[in-house]
Order: sequence, then C-alpha cells, then structure tokens
Amino acid sequence: MYQALYRKYRPKVFADVVGRDAITAVLRGQVKTGRVSHAYLFCGMRGSGKTTCAKILAKAVNCLSPENGDPCGHCEACRAIDSGLTLDIVEMDAASNNGVSEVRDMIEQLTYTPSELRTRVYIIDEVHMLTAAAFNALLKTLEEPPPHVMFILATTEVHKLPATIVSRCQRYDFDRIPMDDIVRRLRYVAECENIECDEDALYVMAKLSSGALRDALGYLELCAASGRHLDEKTVSSLLGTSSYDTLLGIADAVSSKDAPAAFRLLNDAYGRVNDIAVLWFELVSLYRDLLVLKATGSGSYTDATPSQLAKLSGMSGRFNREKLMYTIRTMEDAIYMMQRSPSQKRIIADMCIVRLCDEKLDTGSDALASRIAALEDNMALLSSGASPVQVRAAAPEASAKEPSRVPEEAPAPAKCAMRPSRRFADVSSKLKASDPSSAAWLPSAKAYECDDGTYRISFSNKFMLGIAEGSREAIEKAVISATGKYSPDKIVLSLEENDGEYELIDDVIEALRE
Repeated sequence: MYQALYRKYRPKVFADVVGRDAITAVLRGQVKTGRVSHAYLFCGMRGSGKTTCAKILAKAVNCLSPENGDPCGHCEACRAIDSGLTLDIVEMDAASNNGVSEVRDMIEQLTYTPSELRTRVYIIDEVHMLTAAAFNALLKTLEEPPPHVMFILATTEVHKLPATIVSRCQRYDFDRIPMDDIVRRLRYVAECENIECDEDALYVMAKLSSGALRDALGYLELCAASGRHLDEKTVSSLLGTSSYDTLLGIADAVSSKDAPAAFRLLNDAYGRVNDIAVLWFELVSLYRDLLVLKATGSGSYTDATPSQLAKLSGMSGRFNREKLMYTIRTMEDAIYMMQRSPSQKRIIADMCIVRLCDEKLDTGSDALASRIAALEDNMALLSSGASPVQVRAAAPEASAKEPSRVPEEAPAPAKCAMRPSRRFADVSSKLKASDPSSAAWLPSAKAYECDDGTYRISFSNKFMLGIAEGSREAIEKAVISATGKYSPDKIVLSLEENDGEYELIDDVIEALRE
C-alpha cells in the first residue's frame, strides 16, 4: 500500500530527527539514565517534529534494549509499537475529542496496568482544543499519574493552555526547522525515490514550507507526480508561485521606473499564480533580502540560494536603503488593502506598481525620504567629479523610458481663508473601514475647513485626484459622518497649491535627467 513521503520517511530514532539536536539530546539522556518525566509538553508550529519525537519517546521508554537512548527497533516491544496493534500507546486527537467525558473515560482506564508494555503512553495532539472542564478533569491526574503512565501533550498554540497544565509538564519548544536542514532531507528523500531534482528546486520547496518539514515533503511528492525533471521554473509553476527570475524582473523594472515592463511581467505572473497576494508576499520577501544584503553586506541572513544570491548582489547596487524601505512599506500597505478588499486585488496591485515607478505620486514621508536619498547620491557623484552623463547613468530615474512631461496649469482653489481640518484623521478612518479600496488617495491628501462653508480635500497631483473622484460618494459619506455637517455640494476635491517643497525636488531631478 502506498504511503505518503512524510509517513514513509518519518524518523524511527532520535538520531534521525531533522533540526532538533538539542531536544533529542535531552530526551535520549533521560531514557539512558531512566530519569524520564511523567508528563511532557511539545509545543511549536505544524510539521516541526512534535508528533515524531512523541512516538520515538513512547517507543524508547518501552524498549527492552535501548541503544544510547534510542529504541532498538527489534525487540518485542518495538515490534508491537511499530505494528500499531498495541493498546498501550494511545493517540488522542483533542480537536475532535475535547470534551470532559472523553477525558474522564481516559482517566478511568489509568487504573489498569499496561497489557503488553512497561508504560502506557497517552499522546494528546492539539491539546489546546480541550474545554475548560476537560482541563480541570485532567489536572489532578497530570500532576500525580500512576507510575505506569506517561503523558505527552502536543500543541501549536501553547498560549491557549492553562498555566496550571503547563507548570506540570516538561516543556520543549519546537521552532522552525532551518532551511538548509530541510534541503538536506529533501535531497536524501529525492535520491531514495529516484526523483530528478535540481538544487534550486529543493530550495524553492524549502522556502515555501516556512520551516515545516512535513509541508516540504508534501511539495516534493506533489511535484514528483508530474514525472518531469524538477528545476526551479517547473516547481514554481506546479506549486503556483512565481519564478525567481520573474520577481527579479519586476524589481528591475521598478528600479528603472519602467512601468510598461513592470505591468507586462505582472500580467504574465498573474496568469500563473493562484493568488496575486501570494506574488506580493514573494516580492516583499525579495526586497527584504535586498535590504538585509544592503545593510549587512552578507547573504547569511537570507533564504536565497547561491545562484539567487549572486543575482541579488548584482541588483543591490541599484537601490539605497530609503528606496527599499519605501518599497517594502508601500507593498505591505497594498497587502493590507488586498486582505480588506479581496475582489479588487488586481486594481490595488496595479496602483501599487504605478506608485513605485513614480514616487512623485506619493507625498508620504517614506516616498519623500527615498527621493531625497536619491538626490543625495546623485549630488555625491557630482561632487566627486563625475560628469552629468555619468550621473544620469547612475540615477535610476535616468533609465526611465518616458516622455518629458510639461506641467499643466492646475486650477487654483477658490481664494478664501482655510485652516487644516483636525477631523481628517476621523474621515480617513471611516473611509478605510467602509471602503478600503477607495482609501488609496489618503497618503497624498490634505483637508481644509474653509470660511466659505466648504470642506476642501486637496491633492498634489492629478493622478490621485482622479482616483478620489471615482470614490466621491464614499468620501462624502465619510466626511459627513466624521464632521457631523457639510452637505455633498459643499465637499470639494481639488489640486493642492504647490508650496514649493516638492517643486524644488522635482526641478533638481529634472535637471539631473537633462
């Protein structure tokens, strides 16, 4: 009968457990000396080895001839446990057996001595799912169980356990398995199963598993079923993720301010991924690796493969830290909006790309810091004796293939006394709550309460003004709700009168381009 890979290659001894050397060393030592506890608590993320270690420990304490703390696998007790027919190893799923009656039934059985083994072991998985009454019923028994009984509790959410339960157990925390350990295990399984797989493909599976070895083995099994040679591109396609070259291409287009190229790559990727939000998470991860590489000068703190790290190193020179910080925060804002408005993910992604390719569309502090940092870099080049041609070549804006834009005369708002609206924060909060997708214009907006009885919301550019005009009804409702006054005909959307701050920066950038 066919077995899933994670079951077929589940470790039989502590020495084979991946990435858990500290925990297994303690457990093996306890078995060797006979100083095992009556209750253990294994907590950590899914697929991190909790159940595997629980089963090995249950076998080791019953083994008739343990070898250096590991079960021998050959004695009568080990064979009985491996067969799954012994009644002395009880596995209980608290997710479906979480009531006080199930716990009381279990407690009643504790009075009977084991039928075959030396110790009856109760492995309770997802123990945090037990009810409060069930925990109370278990508490006394957990503190003073019969000498022939051992409890092993496993949970992914230890914070939900009562402190009285935790205090009566030996606690072991199972953190994420390091990616290199997962890759080594995947390589071993692939060799045993005669699966042709490139090293970069293994790293894709390991990274996608987020530290859960069981998930990584599941990805390997899924991809191997295709019967194809597994390289990075094939695995990315089968698992519904974007290839690394696609992610690098989008990042390259953004750094060059090449919006057409970014949209072309985004459109191609959109047809291959299951969820565009997944693509955004992958892009954020790439920019995070670039930021870490920029800050530390080392790839030791990234999850990139050697070939990917070489590509990242070549690209990192095109970004400064301010640009990377601005990009990451802008993309995180987009992810938040995608979660609030799932039906408009593509629109949000398109707007995000436009903002990243032209920071002048965003007047927030992060965008301004990024633009100033770019100016400082260019001025440093000029002061070092570089020619204007060299400065244009070094500046990311210089590679943008967009025509020169002639500023259009913006209609000035009506001349009247205006004071900044103190209630604009309330307007923004209500708009985000009622219609998050229409709140994209907020970072570039200012609001004024005017003496002529109007509530004026002003924008620094026509692009964001156009977006806001499409959401006028939602804006009007938010203003009226937040202020308690102003009829719709008294709510005005207009262009902001330039105070010179952004105009100066734009003039310097345009001068460098020329």
